[in-house]
Formats: sequence, structure tokens, C-alpha cells
Amino acid sequence: MKKWDAEKAREQLENIEDSAVFLELAEAANQEGSSLEDRYIAGVSVEKGDFSGLEVSGSVFENCVFSDSAFPKSYFKDCLFMSCDFSNCNFSSSTFSRCSFEQVKGIGADFSESVFKQVELRACLFRYAVFTLCLLQDMVLETCDLSEAWLDSCKGQKWRWKDVSLVRANLYKTPLKGVDLRECQIEGIILSTEAREISGAVVDWMQAAELARFLGVVIK
Repeated sequence: MKKWDAEKAREQLENIEDSAVFLELAEAANQEGSSLEDRYIAGVSVEKGDFSGLEVSGSVFENCVFSDSAFPKSYFKDCLFMSCDFSNCNFSSSTFSRCSFEQVKGIGADFSESVFKQVELRACLFRYAVFTLCLLQDMVLETCDLSEAWLDSCKGQKWRWKDVSLVRANLYKTPLKGVDLRECQIEGIILSTEAREISGAVVDWMQAAELARFLGVVIK
């Protein structure tokens, strides 16, 4: 995964700080079947934008706000997202490869049927977000809030989750074998009746007591 130095990136990449300019470039890229490459996109604000099929690589998004915007079937490679807001955006059937999210807000965002490969999320807020049927491959979640998010029917491996709130999150049919949940909050998570999803996961004693309810066991 590419390691970003934000200050150097701002100096080396082409800077875009005007929302209208970004919209023109994104539209041109889609019409030409090309991608946005090597851009530092800062302070852009767009409401209800349509970026379907957008391709972006080697770029940084900083302090951008995309409200109720559509990015279905988009492709992001080697991108850094810092302090952006993607709340209620549609990223369904998109691909994120070797990307990092830092202090990003995506409340209610839809990432269903998307692919995440070598992706890091740190200090992010994704409450109520939808990750249904996602492929999560080599993914780091650290100090993130995914309370009441939909993480059902996901597949993948090499998940490293630390200090993640999964309170009342839906993990139905998402196998968690080998995932260390000891530093995560899992109160009220939604599993199948047999709780097969949690088989092989690593939990502490307090979490085991929480999960015992799926087995009809009362621990006193």
C-alpha cells in the first residue's frame, strides 16, 4: 500500500480547489473513458453529484464534502481520503484498491457489493453505512465507528480490527473466523440464530458473555 506524505503530495500533485473545476474534470474523464490521476483535491463541495463509473488513481481528497452524491461502479486506486464527508453517498459496486481513509465521515453511505483490497480506515465514522455483500481483502479498521452498520454477507480475509464500534451492527452470514474482536465493541450485534458467524473469532470473557445469548445461556 502506498504511504502518503500529505504535505509532499500537495506540492507534487496538481491541485484542485474549485468545485466547478472538479466537476468538469470528472465529467470529461467519464466521457473520454479516462481516469483522474495525480490530483490533490481539496475543499471541494458537491451536492447530489453524479460520478457513476468515475476512475481515480494516485490522488488525495482532503476536506471534501460530497452530499447525497452517486459514485456507483467507481474505481479508486492508490488514493488517500482525509477529513472528507461522504454521508449518504452511493458507492455500490465500486472498487477501492490500496486506499486509505483518515477521519472520514460516511454516515449512511452505501458500499454494497463493493471490493476493498488493501484498504485502511482510521478514525472514521461510518454509522448506518451499508457494506452488504462486500469483498473485504486485507483490510484495517482502527478507531472507527460502525455502529448499526450493515456488514452482512461479506467475504474476505486478513481483517485487522482495533477499537471498532460494532454496536448493533448486522454481521449476518459474515464469517469472522480468525478475526480478533477483543478491542472492539460488539454489544447487540446481529448474527444468525446459530451464531455461526462468530465461530473461530477471538473474543474476551466479557464479549463471550454477550455472545452467550445466542446460545440461550445466561451467565451470572
